[in-house]
Amino acid sequence: MSLFERVHGCLAGLALGDCLGMPTEFLTPEQIKQEYGWVDRPVLAPEGHPHRALLPGQMTDDTGQALAIAHAYLPNGQLTAAAVARELLEWADSTGEILPLVLGPSTRHALEQLRSGGDPRQTGRKGATNGASYRAVIVGLVNFNRLDRLIEQVVEACLPTHGTCVAISGGAAVAAAISKALIEDSTLEGIFLGAKQGAATGRKHGEWMWGTPLEGRIDLALQIVSQAPQPETALADLYRYVGVDLLVAESVATAFGLVALAKGDPMQAIFYGANIGGDTDTIAAISGAICGAWQGIAAIDQQMLAEVEKVNHLDLKAEAAHLVNIIKSQE
Repeated sequence: MSLFERVHGCLAGLALGDCLGMPTEFLTPEQIKQEYGWVDRPVLAPEGHPHRALLPGQMTDDTGQALAIAHAYLPNGQLTAAAVARELLEWADSTGEILPLVLGPSTRHALEQLRSGGDPRQTGRKGATNGASYRAVIVGLVNFNRLDRLIEQVVEACLPTHGTCVAISGGAAVAAAISKALIEDSTLEGIFLGAKQGAATGRKHGEWMWGTPLEGRIDLALQIVSQAPQPETALADLYRYVGVDLLVAESVATAFGLVALAKGDPMQAIFYGANIGGDTDTIAAISGAICGAWQGIAAIDQQMLAEVEKVNHLDLKAEAAHLVNIIKSQE
């Protein structure tokens, strides 16, 4: 499998996870089941839901901000907090009236400060939620063969909005997992080990803030999945014992649990994420991105991808080619 196929699969998995998880965000598993039965395609958010104004298959901030990081990279692979801040503001301006519907609390607060002239290396000092974790997907792609720079660039990607040790730990875990997934003959065990190592290393950076160590919660999520007699039990136990909130140690750890539950199948991971409840768009986006990087674009539902790209005016093939060019410029 080529590098391009893996990068393309990663971006596609992220976007599909985001878009299928969009209408079920904030809902419980019971509410999702009552409304839809099982979400395995783009659907309209329920009546009264904050995302009701979005079209079926429309992306939230997960895909938009991840692509903003891709656009913040220089052709030689350099990334700075200032460039990240610039691209995030440009993305926010491009979303128009739906911005308040999709923006997370940490990013909202930080963007307000950036618009007022705040230093992008300081504006994220209170951001402790999971918003930087899905952005770090791009850092993992660009640096899959440059692990010496991976943590450094995760920090740059996080600082403008999520400059705390908790958030950087989540970003580093996801980036490290993506970097492992891109390696030929990689295994799920290697991906999970890389994620836990990334989580521990990432926590050494940024403004200190208390949070449950992510690597331990990833272990818990994997243990739950390995002991569950069936997928339904694993989903219920991940929801109950690991959690699906905006907290890094909940949603990010659960996303890794879904990667294990799906055995690395990106579409299955996305469906699990869209139906588990809570922060479904982010959980599905992270698990879809990791599995997509591991299995490549051939494992993605092409008809569904075309539908999502049309709704959001995306060209993920072009975005993947852009990132591959950046990767190869460093060889």
